[in-house]
Amino acid sequence: MQFINSKQVYPIMLGIALSVLAIGVWQKFSSQTERYLPQTAPVVSTQAPISANSVKSNPKSIKAITGQGTLRVGNLTEHPVRLVLQVKSPNLEPLNWDFAPGEGGSQGLQLSLPQDRVKVKKGDILFAFSIDGSRTYWGPIVVGESSDVVWQSDRREWSLIIKP
Repeated sequence: MQFINSKQVYPIMLGIALSVLAIGVWQKFSSQTERYLPQTAPVVSTQAPISANSVKSNPKSIKAITGQGTLRVGNLTEHPVRLVLQVKSPNLEPLNWDFAPGEGGSQGLQLSLPQDRVKVKKGDILFAFSIDGSRTYWGPIVVGESSDVVWQSDRREWSLIIKP
């Protein structure tokens, strides 16, 4: 039982060669931004953590630092951003969400998973970075220690607004 006879090999090989050539030409003329990251210096934006002295002088800070609640996030940048949450629990893998430029605004969106809302507590770590190749990065942001994440006691939630 023979599938290809010797007279058909040449046209098949020619077809394969032309296909490979066409793909190479297409890749050469396709947009360079789709395939390569621009060579720019990374931008890192972090704020100093809350100091122990500020906690001692403000009793409400202690409650904020020990609060556990939902997480609300907004993206005020011009970049699409990926937010990664690393929960202190050793059994959970990092979670991530993508935000379009300006998504959530200054009010933020409450993060959730298919089965439940996301709960964060002191010591959980957040990272945010642009996914458009601009190499913009925020973090690490430690919940309860960084001033980037604010406790909203009336709603029992943490709020993070990513700013340029």
